[in-house]
Amino acid sequence: MRFIYFLQFSIALFSFTTSNGQIAKQANQIDSIQSAKEIEALLSKTDERLKIFKVMSDLKFPDKSCQKTADSLKISPWAKADFDNNGLTDLLVIGCNGHEFLAVCILDEGNNKYNLIFLTRRAFEDCSFPLVRTDDGSVKIEYFYFSYLTDKNEPFTQHLLKKTLVYKFGDFIEDTNNQGNHSIQKIEYSTSGCFGRCAVFDLEISPNRAALWGAERYNQIKNKVFSGTFKTTLDSSRYKQIIDLVNYIDFEKLDQNYEISWSDDQTAIITITYDDGKTKTIRDYGLFGTFGLNRLYNLLFDLRENQRWIKTNTSNILRKQETIQKMYPSIPRPD
Repeated sequence: MRFIYFLQFSIALFSFTTSNGQIAKQANQIDSIQSAKEIEALLSKTDERLKIFKVMSDLKFPDKSCQKTADSLKISPWAKADFDNNGLTDLLVIGCNGHEFLAVCILDEGNNKYNLIFLTRRAFEDCSFPLVRTDDGSVKIEYFYFSYLTDKNEPFTQHLLKKTLVYKFGDFIEDTNNQGNHSIQKIEYSTSGCFGRCAVFDLEISPNRAALWGAERYNQIKNKVFSGTFKTTLDSSRYKQIIDLVNYIDFEKLDQNYEISWSDDQTAIITITYDDGKTKTIRDYGLFGTFGLNRLYNLLFDLRENQRWIKTNTSNILRKQETIQKMYPSIPRPD
């Protein structure tokens, strides 16, 4: 009987929430971290890719404009906060993994499990500066970064930009107070090839959760190569997550075209049919037009692995690669 009372008390303690809906704070390992070496040890233990990661304790940037910006923003090498609101302290760190600059979040998921999320996702993002901010009890990241924009009078001008990021839908995405509330009728998603082995495929998702997957090249899932057309009914939780994310990022107001500055990368084209036949098409060369779009692409990519697909004899009505090539001839073809 004592064990039952103890178990009930433990569950109540773990699930306790404050009056504003936040999970009550719980002590964890990250709370006790006080040095760069402890952070590096945690990162090395958590992810093999970060064995050589070094915290940028001195905050010295080789570029003078970067240094000036970092100083003016009063950047810290690391900061603690509960980004995912699960009651456990998380850690935001900036440093170098070899010669690669990284801003990375370590989210404590409990039971000695950690989730690493990289805020620096583009190449050549050595000048990016995350700052933790608390608004009305919610934790957000103000992410400052430099972008080179072409100007008629001053080509390749360096601009300091800022995004306010919040942890939602399993990732950091742009915070918005103007999310849409559209009736989503269909989502069509196509990827191109790249200079490498990028997965080339189409997805089509209908409102009854029916989905078609046209696998053309490099669709290898758990050591099995998929090719042809497959069908499934998406599980309701993942379908809802995708639809909710589409509305949260307010896709209707996003740009129609995004493009990174280097060559030979992959392109994604997504078309959303909504509100009785309206359509919005977004072309994204580099697959990182926004943090929200990047999360949406990852959810769509993952459907190939986390759903049960059945091969169908239906002709591959999804293949849009030729159309994509005609619209955007600079996109690399699959090799």
